[in-house]
Amino acid sequence: MFTIASSCSLFQRDLLAYGLSCIASNKKESYIVLDFSIPDPDSFWSVYGNNVKYIEDILQVLSEINPKILKDYLSPIGLSSVLAFRDTKLKDADIDRILYLITALKENFKYVFVILPDEIDENLLKLVQESDCVLFPYTSDAISVKNTNFILKEYSCNVYQTNFAALKLNFGYDFNSNNILRESKILRYSIEANFNYRIQEQILSPSFSYKDRSNHYVLSLHKVLEKFDKLQQVKVTSFSLDNYFQNENAYRQLQDDIHKSLIEEMKEYIDENDNNKLKKLTKNKISEILSKRNLVLPRDISDRLYKELCNDVAGLGVLEDLIEDSSVTEIMVNGHKNIYIERNGKISKTKISFPDEERLKTVIDRIVSNVGRHIDESSPIVDARLKDGSRVNVVIKPISLEGSVVTIRKFLKNKLSMESLVFAGSLNEAIFEFLKTAVLLKKNIIISGGTGTGKTTLLNAISSFIPKEERLVTIEDSAELQLQQEHVIRLESKPKSTEGTGEISIRRLVVNALRMRPDRIIVGECRSGETLDMIQAMSTA
Repeated sequence: MFTIASSCSLFQRDLLAYGLSCIASNKKESYIVLDFSIPDPDSFWSVYGNNVKYIEDILQVLSEINPKILKDYLSPIGLSSVLAFRDTKLKDADIDRILYLITALKENFKYVFVILPDEIDENLLKLVQESDCVLFPYTSDAISVKNTNFILKEYSCNVYQTNFAALKLNFGYDFNSNNILRESKILRYSIEANFNYRIQEQILSPSFSYKDRSNHYVLSLHKVLEKFDKLQQVKVTSFSLDNYFQNENAYRQLQDDIHKSLIEEMKEYIDENDNNKLKKLTKNKISEILSKRNLVLPRDISDRLYKELCNDVAGLGVLEDLIEDSSVTEIMVNGHKNIYIERNGKISKTKISFPDEERLKTVIDRIVSNVGRHIDESSPIVDARLKDGSRVNVVIKPISLEGSVVTIRKFLKNKLSMESLVFAGSLNEAIFEFLKTAVLLKKNIIISGGTGTGKTTLLNAISSFIPKEERLVTIEDSAELQLQQEHVIRLESKPKSTEGTGEISIRRLVVNALRMRPDRIIVGECRSGETLDMIQAMSTA
């Protein structure tokens, strides 16, 4: 998208857009002009026989139009086309739909020439952001130079990674116009074009041809378009970004761009299991990517970028902060957009989310692969654990209709003792003494209750009564028990492999544990056939 800034008169902007479109036509390249300057531009474009269409009409049916039909509609055979507002101003337009339209146009036309209005506002800056190149035409008088310098500074504070260029329309005299190039460090290049009154008369003549490269003005426009062709695929930045990335949308766009490059850079480290080393490598790669793009970010933005991208590559993405928050006891991810937490026994929705479903699936794959498990459409449910012992359950499509669902029961770093449960009022002294006696006498104990009622917490607490010299065997789907004894053998079930073999169930582990000379067998959770084996083991103990 080639944008002509409002740094000179509207007539001069229209004339430039017309000249560039004629050169594109002579090159037999497809093009279209979008005139956002003022509503109803017929007064200029109709003089040159252009086919003016109105943006309001297109936007009403935009989502229903096939791209091929859109191109045929906008550029009938033998006619060039201009899109303009009938009676809407850019500042009042739905900018998201405008940008959607421009995306469709860029897919169908090699050149999309955009003429900007005079008023700088949020909508205009979003258009500039989407531009491959922004041309600042200015004349060599004091007012034009000052105005252009002002607009350059305004854009540089609000627009990221766009090529800025200047075209000096030379009237034959110069009011210190070179100052604009010295003061502005964001201009990618600058070209001069003779634009005295004699040349203007030639341009306005019906017989004037933009094929004539002997004309200095035409030659300059050819150079402008040639520069644009080279810059079209590359955006650079060399100006201050302090204010720009405070905008959340701008930051997210930057993060997504860097993330895409980072994924390619990190492919060679896909088998690296050391998270600390992986995060260090990731940080170095991010620095290299930013350096290649000539991006020097404010400290707070760069710190946030490094942290979030390192978490994406070597951690759990947006869940990392929730994992570190000791007040959060449960994390519930309902598809990539909705994340809920439990804190102090109450469930609430967070403001964070994964950028997309793919990013969530990457985190899921990292969790399950760390414990030697897999998840796919043929095996869409899996239990796993994090390195800190937190229990994880994952359900994906086609079982889950909400997208990927992840439930994390967090590991309690400060294990609750029986004394603390009594102090908190969860148990009284009588129950405390009863449970202690039952454990010491090796009585069979079954703990039951609803989800989140503290079954595992209680089991961990009463296990403290088991004498240290005894041999314990624990059996779990996902190891989460926190026993303090030294002589502990931890067994964990194993699901089927991708070939449908290799499953080791809890039931089989219960049977096998009886042959391991245990003093105690602790089964983390019974759901099916293993219950019978456990009861039989209790009866024979």
